[in-house]
Amino acid sequence: MVLAMKNYLYLITIAGCLILGSCSGGEESAPVEKTAAQLTAEGWQAYSGGIYATAAAKFSEALTKDPNFVDAYNGLGWARMKLNTLATALSSFSSGLTRDTVNLEIKAGLAFLYHAQKNYSQSILLADNVLQANSTWAFSRDAAITSADLHLLLAEDYFAQASYAASLQQVQVLDGSFTADISTVAGQEALAKRIEELRGIV
Repeated sequence: MVLAMKNYLYLITIAGCLILGSCSGGEESAPVEKTAAQLTAEGWQAYSGGIYATAAAKFSEALTKDPNFVDAYNGLGWARMKLNTLATALSSFSSGLTRDTVNLEIKAGLAFLYHAQKNYSQSILLADNVLQANSTWAFSRDAAITSADLHLLLAEDYFAQASYAASLQQVQVLDGSFTADISTVAGQEALAKRIEELRGIV
């Protein structure tokens, strides 16, 4: 009877161990910390889903793991730009560009950002730089953003500076059939109208 009771208690103990996972007697293992690359990948996933605040948080966390992880700066810049926090987006892009001076995605992001800040000269400089490096550039994280958007951006930048000939040249990259006499007010108005129309197409 005593032996049977001991066996019964032994079985109960084993069952409890299996259920509670405490047979080893050791503490639960700590969760594996994510790398900057893994956090950045999660950030881009959130970005693609339009969850920009989450994306920004993931990119920021990645940079706490590795302050030199360039793609996290790139993602943080784009996410903050989507959140319309342009000053912090500028800081993120600039930090990334100091670490990778030829990163076209950062340069393209900066071109759009400078345009939003009405710094048209800097926007032109960076958009031109991207297109000269890769005339068929496309944003790897959003297939809808391509070299066509940069040409339209340049058309808008040049128009804002009253450089109508340069603006027309960029419009004609997108619409070779368009022409206007930019020496006249009517021609300038026609150019402005075509730029506005292209915003809904490009």
